Amino acid sequence: MNTKSTTFIVLMGLLTTITLAGSIWLSLYLAGGNSINQSRIFPADNYALPAITMVISYLCGGGLWGWGIARMTNSDAKTMIKACALSWSIPTFIVVISLGIRLTTITSFGYTLPFRYTYYYLLFFIPLIGIVTGINARVVSGKLGLQESKNKIGRNVGFAAALGFLIVTLILLVGFGWEVGRPQTGEYAMLTILHWSSVGAALVGGSVLGRELAKLIE
Repeated sequence: MNTKSTTFIVLMGLLTTITLAGSIWLSLYLAGGNSINQSRIFPADNYALPAITMVISYLCGGGLWGWGIARMTNSDAKTMIKACALSWSIPTFIVVISLGIRLTTITSFGYTLPFRYTYYYLLFFIPLIGIVTGINARVVSGKLGLQESKNKIGRNVGFAAALGFLIVTLILLVGFGWEVGRPQTGEYAMLTILHWSSVGAALVGGSVLGRELAKLIE
């Protein structure tokens, strides 16, 4: 692998981390729980504004990601921005809403089994991270004309992102003692861990996507 390809891989990893993981950080800061911003920016009984804020954060993050990819691959910027903004915002927003709806059920189920809550967190999020990331990688590959390889690229990137998410979460658990605890009013330790786990997913997944696409710059 030459220096140019290595640079491309590193830049893709950093771009993905800053834009996609960055949009998660932004959405959690603006519309997340008390432990993130120390105060509710939105009224507790107003669910529309946080939802709109999250969508805008994901649209902007996905759009910036697409713009960066277009610049790095000399592809059509408008097409890539639109595709990436939609492929990132829509699946991610669906995941967030699904989590909110199912959280009570998941928590109640968790009380019945003698496992750490971090493991429930991993069992829930790892497949979702893999699926959402795989969708985005598949969309990017398709827009770059890699129709025959887009499914393979999507699988590889999705698996890599899920692995990165898992590794960071386990490092926080084993190395620093950070873990998802029993949910309490005003306590959102899961979101704090999600901040850093998303960075691991984006960095590893973005780097693998860069490796898959490196042949475009050779």
